[in-house]
Amino acid sequence: MRILLITTHLNIGGISTYTVNLAKALKNKGHEVYVASSGGMLVPDLRHAGISHVYVDIFTKTELSPKVFKAIFEISKIVKTLGVDVVHSQTRIAQAAGFFVSKLCNIPLVTTCHGFFHKNIGRTVLPSWGDRVIAISDAVKENLINYFGVDKDRISMIYNGVDVDRFLKDFSKEERDNLKDSFGIKKDYSVIGMISRFTPDKGHDTLLYGLREILKEKPNVQLALVGEGDKKRDIANLSQRLNISDNVLFIKPQLNTVDVLAVMDVFMFTPARREGLGLVVLEALASGKPVVATDIGGISSIIENNVNGFLVKPSEPKLLAGPVLRLLNDKALYARMAASGREVVIRKFSINEMADKTEKVYMEVI
Repeated sequence: MRILLITTHLNIGGISTYTVNLAKALKNKGHEVYVASSGGMLVPDLRHAGISHVYVDIFTKTELSPKVFKAIFEISKIVKTLGVDVVHSQTRIAQAAGFFVSKLCNIPLVTTCHGFFHKNIGRTVLPSWGDRVIAISDAVKENLINYFGVDKDRISMIYNGVDVDRFLKDFSKEERDNLKDSFGIKKDYSVIGMISRFTPDKGHDTLLYGLREILKEKPNVQLALVGEGDKKRDIANLSQRLNISDNVLFIKPQLNTVDVLAVMDVFMFTPARREGLGLVVLEALASGKPVVATDIGGISSIIENNVNGFLVKPSEPKLLAGPVLRLLNDKALYARMAASGREVVIRKFSINEMADKTEKVYMEVI
């Protein structure tokens, strides 16, 4: 098959990582894969894998932007020139563009919903779910059915997958110490960390209040926050107001998350509201890191409480301290959860299984 994946951009983030991972896996299965986007830091990763990236200026926040209408015609030309068999759109903007490309070129459209959408005029007038919509978790699937009235027979639930082999390396103490030096982390400190954009929904504030509770019992703990975003300055200011700024380290986004995960002892994921699945949680588990997360959206599809991590109620910082302290103080519990985390990713969230199921969806719509 000739497959065109469309996304808004390829900067660091869950959707971009999903797009690149899927493109590579489909290429390895023998398909001709192309990716259209407005570019970003992950484009070289595609090119290194021998996958063609086509630049389309589609980086906008509204489906009514002139950029979308221009992109529709540009992508339609690409589809006709390359003889594309199926278009697969990732973001809301890419879905809207893909809908019209599908109609103009008379080819099927598949979309992936990576999270939860809000009802608005655009969604009402132009749902643009495509011939088939992929939901990345049961929670996202239920939202599509119950909130948007999408026919359940039109939805395929396919978990995100990760390239597990990339994260299976067990780092020596010397390697971890050297990495800690490179990131500015104190060698004799335990490290908890989160990789996420700084947005209101991700719960960085809850995590800071949770750290304050942890430090009352264990002062030699450092929190590594990896990412960028509009709320980063607010979180930095909050850490100063809470008098814990010496224990908080801000790290720029990483193209390769393997190294920064290696220096973490416990991975934290504390969204305050909805979360589709949490691709970075899968990466943390594959790296052998137990996870403490809020019980939101699709996270419970990954984390089984008291098995490969701990789930707590959202926006309750005091509930974060207990699980973290247990993991840092109980080596047997830590080892059991680390092994269980890797096992569940290998069994349930491999990139090859994701590609196999996505390939089947393509064949069905074609």
